[in-house]
Amino acid sequence: LQISSFQATGTFAPSNPPFRRGRSRNRITQTGSSSCYLSAPQIWQTFDIFSTSSRQSGVMLRIVEEKKVSEHLTPSRAIASQLAAFTWSREVPDRIILTELLSGPSLFKPCALRAPDGKTIVGAKIVSVRPSNAALTPPLPTVPATILLLDDATGALTTLIDGTLLTAIRTAAGSALATQRLRSGKTTSSLVVFGAGLQGLQHARHILHSFPSITSVKIMNRSEPRALAACASLAAEFAKFEEGEAKAFECVLLSDRPGVRAAVEGADVICLCTNSSEPLFEAAWLKEGCHINGVGSYTPDMQEVDTGTVGRCEKVVLDSFEALPVGDIAKALDAGAVKREELFELAEILQGEQQGSGPEGCTFFKSVGLASQDIAAAGFLLDALEAGEGVTDK
Repeated sequence: LQISSFQATGTFAPSNPPFRRGRSRNRITQTGSSSCYLSAPQIWQTFDIFSTSSRQSGVMLRIVEEKKVSEHLTPSRAIASQLAAFTWSREVPDRIILTELLSGPSLFKPCALRAPDGKTIVGAKIVSVRPSNAALTPPLPTVPATILLLDDATGALTTLIDGTLLTAIRTAAGSALATQRLRSGKTTSSLVVFGAGLQGLQHARHILHSFPSITSVKIMNRSEPRALAACASLAAEFAKFEEGEAKAFECVLLSDRPGVRAAVEGADVICLCTNSSEPLFEAAWLKEGCHINGVGSYTPDMQEVDTGTVGRCEKVVLDSFEALPVGDIAKALDAGAVKREELFELAEILQGEQQGSGPEGCTFFKSVGLASQDIAAAGFLLDALEAGEGVTDK
């Protein structure tokens, strides 16, 4: 990132920097006409939110780091943003993927959204896949992401947002929104989440905020320490949540097949947040009327549910038909477990063109992620920051 002229509060300074120290020992001010180049991780690790001013254009640039995303993109706000992502007018061109000259794929995903009142959010998400980041010291996200927002009137860049956490939040919020609509009118008291990583944790948070009636939460994971950490985090958060019933959190290892089966058999809602290439449970284990959110698989070789599960569901809903090639859906189509005309996009459900399911019917929401989800979440986050809104849904 090149910043031509700025003032920011922080402690980072590169070797041989074109800076002078200001009166405050923590303030660094650029001098002269030299440009300062900072890598994205350095920016996120160093600065909170700050504005930059270009001498030439007078355009203000805001940089939003992960802490502010966590504080201000609350579950209720995130879910509202996802309703906008699927129902507002949108322009979503094909994504651009760079691979040949890079260490891994980097994707560029632009989008413009227009609200019924004419408000427009325009921007792009840049996301890369770099598994080797986990071995760095300190480790960095293996799928780093950044959101850029532009001013529609001028076309000028106005905002940069650390997109790694935002992506997890908007994905979970999209699943929560789908669950609300597809389980409308059904009693919901038990939640099972496969995966104790960032996606799994955010899915548990957003489903619990959406369904205060849930009293049982079970986290499935390969390793116990991560599952215990997720349970502890959720227990601490929802101990302070005034709505709903008291909640019990339990960890189950994926190697404990009887425990996994018992959990699935009792689940009203199941969230799948793994990178599994094999189904995580059997269709016969599902409780009548269960709802499943699948977000972990994204290639033809990945599969979190078996073809029987897809075939058993009364309603199968995709975030978009871009999810058709993913293993969960493609293999079910190939096996004849479901027909192409029996699949729907979430926008059809939200806009009332399709209904959910009957009281006994299972439902499945498959998501691979859309640029409109990122840009909507970023726009709602920016509105919250500009309005100075608090850090809680209460």
